[in-house]
Amino acid sequence: MQGDLSYSQKLAQYYVNSDAHAIPESAIAHAKNVIVDWAGCGIGGANVDSTKMVKSVFLSNPGQCTVFCGYKASVENAAFINGAASHALEMDDASYDAGGHPAVVILPAAMAVAEMLNASGKDFLLSVIWGYDMMTRVGRGLVPNNSFEQGWHPTAINGIFGATVAVAYLMGLDAGQMANAMGIAGGFASGNLECYADGSLTKRLNPANAAMGAVNAARLAKAGYTGPKWVFEGKHGFFRSYTDDPTPERMLENLDYSEYPVELAAFKPYACCRYNHAPIDSILGLMSDNGLKANDIEKIVVDTCHMAIRAVVEPREIKYNPPNEVGAQFSLPYTAACAALFADVSVVQFSDEKLADSQIREFSKKIDMIHTGEMDKYLPDIFAADVKIFANDGRTFSRMTKFSKGDPENPMSAVEIKEKFMSLCQMTIAADTASKVYDAIMQMDKLDSIRDLTKWF
Repeated sequence: MQGDLSYSQKLAQYYVNSDAHAIPESAIAHAKNVIVDWAGCGIGGANVDSTKMVKSVFLSNPGQCTVFCGYKASVENAAFINGAASHALEMDDASYDAGGHPAVVILPAAMAVAEMLNASGKDFLLSVIWGYDMMTRVGRGLVPNNSFEQGWHPTAINGIFGATVAVAYLMGLDAGQMANAMGIAGGFASGNLECYADGSLTKRLNPANAAMGAVNAARLAKAGYTGPKWVFEGKHGFFRSYTDDPTPERMLENLDYSEYPVELAAFKPYACCRYNHAPIDSILGLMSDNGLKANDIEKIVVDTCHMAIRAVVEPREIKYNPPNEVGAQFSLPYTAACAALFADVSVVQFSDEKLADSQIREFSKKIDMIHTGEMDKYLPDIFAADVKIFANDGRTFSRMTKFSKGDPENPMSAVEIKEKFMSLCQMTIAADTASKVYDAIMQMDKLDSIRDLTKWF
């Protein structure tokens, strides 16, 4: 191995040698929607209780970088706070190839550094595109399903590398420095998922910590700090530490600028874990198509994949009685009940009042969750679910959903993405201000400074 270029070195050269003019318009357009979606989630989540707690700790030393909404912090603290804020509503984007939620790690880090450097909107946009590329390559090599089994949060452990590349690109690091930044980031990679079991808040901190770690990894590399050359494929490297059955060679697939994985990002229409979305789509579709009301239903049986079982089905005593907002976001019976009762699984369904609603609690008992193994054959890239609704009059209705609303194969339209953005923003800011944010993002590649966007936050 001595003398050979490592994976990190090859990838660093790939990003440093990239040609911005060769990026297709489709990737630019999708990257803008990614930024819109993230900004809506961040602005909407800026003043929820968990974000207020984070701000109370990390706003103690004001700085030059914008925090949603109306504050300034140091570059690393801004990345942390905005990472936590944008993950709080559980409506941030997802990428199955990347293994999690790219925006909430990559964009907080990139925006903070872009603002610190007074970078152009175009450079910020490009950094996001390369950050998504890197996180996707790590996700393909990691095999997130196995990593989940070990308790790791792929959003954080994969995302820190994507965010590090985004930040390193903005900072103009050369290939050697960027490879060192990746090596340093490997030492920072962390994020535990025991929070799935009891609804504790730490899931919202995992991407925040990764965003902060990425900022610090790139800054250290620029200062001359070194990281392990074989951080990914080495004997004690990332893949041997975080998964049992990696495919590290997949990191170097299509290393020819023939794909732009930012286009694989999926957007969420529902404010809950993505594993709940296929069941929700099936329930909504069956009820709408057949004129069913909640009081027509005897029970609903959901057959889901084993990855969903561990995240939104077990432990059942908690999933049927979620103790708080986070617990409800990760409860299949709760979210399925909201779909059946209200045809709505938006942010409003996760208030304290709704959590105490006996109607939801009682209907949740009608949700039966099973695992036949049939849905596992679509893994790891498709979180399918098969739903059967048994009506009180003896009729049975069935629908299997492979691609949830918002997936690249079943996309949300630009209009739907904007409507979601406006709705979330108005949890915190006025509609006219939200419109200015949206317009600035749509003109991102023409902005002389990222501050022409952040001034509206």
